[in-house]
Amino acid sequence: MHTKLALVLFTAAIAASSTACKKKGTGDGGGGGGWFVGEGGMMRNVQNGELGEPYELGASERLNEIACRGLGEAWVVGAHGTLLYTNDGGDSWSAEVLPTTADLHALATQDAGPVFVAGDGVFFSAVPDALSGAATWTSLGDGVTQFRSLAAAQKGTTVLAVAADGGVWSYDQGALVKKTTIAGARAVAVSPDGRTALLLGEGLLRSRDAGATWTALPANAGEVFADGHVENDGAALAVGKAGVMAMVDADGRVLHQRVGTADLHTMHVKGWTASALDGYAAGDGGATWITHDGGWTWDAGPNVGATVLGVDEIGEGHR
Repeated sequence: MHTKLALVLFTAAIAASSTACKKKGTGDGGGGGGWFVGEGGMMRNVQNGELGEPYELGASERLNEIACRGLGEAWVVGAHGTLLYTNDGGDSWSAEVLPTTADLHALATQDAGPVFVAGDGVFFSAVPDALSGAATWTSLGDGVTQFRSLAAAQKGTTVLAVAADGGVWSYDQGALVKKTTIAGARAVAVSPDGRTALLLGEGLLRSRDAGATWTALPANAGEVFADGHVENDGAALAVGKAGVMAMVDADGRVLHQRVGTADLHTMHVKGWTASALDGYAAGDGGATWITHDGGWTWDAGPNVGATVLGVDEIGEGHR
């Protein structure tokens, strides 16, 4: 069900009968750069190191994640069933209605396939219309499992999810299957081809068989990671607590560095096989960091004004 709404707290009554309107963004729009979402309904775009105008979405719901699809589409999930959509590079945003008011924490997209949305007791999949975003959502949640992270291969079929209890789940042929439980797991990333995956949390683990088995990587003791990126050859980048960043090479060696002192909750890089190696990281306090060399070095970017929970790039090079 597709409606044009300002960002609101969805209730069962709204889901049953909604009114139509579309919120025009007041920022630069047009895709490109880093799109940051987070606490208090914050959505900001950073292009060429410059901060765009705020997007006044009409409410202050916490926005937990952003993921893009194709060249102009992006989706955002948040508290109380919030699901936002743009098909014009962020110039305007619509609110989509899901049959839930649960908090939505996780989101993943595949350009030629589904969009996956998950959260407290819920897991939805759909193949939205590329022009309108209209979708028929299939519900697979059990009402209990609290999903916190999702990752989908752009050029493969692998889709993995992590729950609050460390459960690692796989979406396969329309069904959810629990693969294992790994204590301390908080997030997951999947390579473009789907064969390699990175599990993040209290340490780092890597899988070379689409999540069937996992091997611990030699991260420093006590480091906690929140988000990451992994390439087909196993090379990876991870960010987390107290500004930690870890670069993993294809052989599994780990190099650590610190970027600031604030907790980093999210990151995005285009990938080392892309022509441009730009990327972003952000977290507590709204501070952002920008890399132009795939994560080797970082420069301070503009402060977006609120704690950042998700970042992606609309257009080529999205996650």
